[in-house]
Amino acid sequence: MSLPAGSPPPPPTSPPYTDILAALHRSIAGGHAAAAVALLPELSRAGLRPPFPLLSSLARLLLLRRATAPCFPSLAGRLLLYVRLAGLKRLVPCSTQLANHLLSLNFLLRRPRDARRLFARMPRPDVCSYNAMLAGYARLALAAPAAEVFAAMPHRDLLSYNATLLALAGGGEMQKAVALYSELRGTSTSLGYSDQTFLALLVGCEKLVDRELARQLHAHLILHGFLSDIRIASSLVDVYTKCVCIADAEDLFNEMPVKSERMWTTLVCGYAEDGQLSTARRLFDQMPKKNILSWNSLMEGYVRHGQEAEALSIFQHLIKEGVHPDQITFSSCFRACAAVCALKCGQQIHGRLLRTGFYPNVMILSSLIDMYSRCGYLADARQVFSLTVQEKKDTLLWNALLGALCHHGHGQEVIGSFVQMIRERWKPDANTFLTVLKACCHCNLVEEGIGFFELMTERYRIVPGEDHYVCLVDLFSRSSSHIKWLN
Repeated sequence: MSLPAGSPPPPPTSPPYTDILAALHRSIAGGHAAAAVALLPELSRAGLRPPFPLLSSLARLLLLRRATAPCFPSLAGRLLLYVRLAGLKRLVPCSTQLANHLLSLNFLLRRPRDARRLFARMPRPDVCSYNAMLAGYARLALAAPAAEVFAAMPHRDLLSYNATLLALAGGGEMQKAVALYSELRGTSTSLGYSDQTFLALLVGCEKLVDRELARQLHAHLILHGFLSDIRIASSLVDVYTKCVCIADAEDLFNEMPVKSERMWTTLVCGYAEDGQLSTARRLFDQMPKKNILSWNSLMEGYVRHGQEAEALSIFQHLIKEGVHPDQITFSSCFRACAAVCALKCGQQIHGRLLRTGFYPNVMILSSLIDMYSRCGYLADARQVFSLTVQEKKDTLLWNALLGALCHHGHGQEVIGSFVQMIRERWKPDANTFLTVLKACCHCNLVEEGIGFFELMTERYRIVPGEDHYVCLVDLFSRSSSHIKWLN
């Protein structure tokens, strides 16, 4: 007997549905997110839908497991796809709890537009709905839409303020973040503060590189008793270091009864970057536990300030300690070898790189090309470039090859390689054109050099720097017939 047209279907009570539903419930209860998501296609094939509370539990499980599940993006994407393909798109907004979880999943998958569309269709969004939107915008540092959502909120809690502060600070709207903090202090004192309030402000302080604002915030942290929080104190040390207030950073560091590894590392980085290498080394030697970032910072400091031999000594010490070098470590080493023309040392480090098992990034490859070139081995530099897969040959790597050819006086080959670079659709930058102009100077190619200068400014809209003009003047000095061009 058939049902009348327009009648709702009877509730599914068949054994297959009951079995799938029970399996889905067991998977979610047992924390097996992958197994639960794998059951959704079976429901679709049977033309059945799980109840919203169960889907909400699955979405919540994915959110809880996102930090530990490497397959989280795939699982979350499959759940959202199921919701769409199963015809639930119109029904989900009416289930506030499920919709709230799906808002968070969309933001974690970097789909703010999908989240916004879902939020707009929700008939009864609650504070959690608004906070999910604010937290999502904060994660993506989208200040303007976060401010819009915050302004539309009928009721706000401390989470609302904290998420909006983070979105504004992360999105570069620090003045608005400070104004919102003042509003929180003045009109919403009953909400109080949390560590997230000040961590958000510290994010903005670091972006602004405003030392006076950092000191004011320091005073507020003391006033409200939050400076004992090791994460906040570590962030403030970071801010002082970024603002080049190294003395303030060390004073705070010395005041802390418990010092985090992050604090030690930040201070070593700050002193090394500032060129105070003896102090950086002293702190580095005192570190109870060294991480690869602290090793790299000290090495980079030595390389940047002309103490390449010390940088290579640090690398040898790192290897003896059993620390695994990373891409930045190798790049610093090759730059140090290039500066002192230490070919044998560079070859040994290259060999170690090949034995590590990871494929070098563009930064390492360009440093390696430069090292072989400066040590007089242009053929090896060419070989590094030629053996690099096509996808890795970006502008930085092409610049390294052009620089190597120019260093050895192969001006015509520089121009030929530049033409090849353009043919392969890589976009040149200011450094690319500087090398090409130098090559034209070396080969006395006046007409070609002027043409490349015009190409740089007219087609690629690159603003010439002082070095570009020096090359141009050098070109003109080689031929008096081009004086009219200057006029």
